Amino acid sequence: MELEHPGIVRSLAGHDRGGLFCVLGADGPYLLLCDGKRRRVEAPKRKKAVHTADAGAFQHPVLEELWAGKLPTNRQVRRALAAFRAEESRRV
Repeated sequence: MELEHPGIVRSLAGHDRGGLFCVLGADGPYLLLCDGKRRRVEAPKRKKAVHTADAGAFQHPVLEELWAGKLPTNRQVRRALAAFRAEESRRV
């Protein structure tokens, strides 16, 4: 998985399987992920890109900040993920 634009991914493997994460960046074959609660912006989780799946297209100001190179706060990440979950439940 090549990081073209910061977004939201779903974990496919590990104890956090099924969880949603915000991609902060890439480090070789790894993605730097945070959820604002268990994995905070200050200490992102390193997870192999092959163990994640793109959760879908989503526009949110937090993702735009990441694209601009600014790190969001943990509260902003939690709100972005909550908005994504709400949008996802409306689609079903």
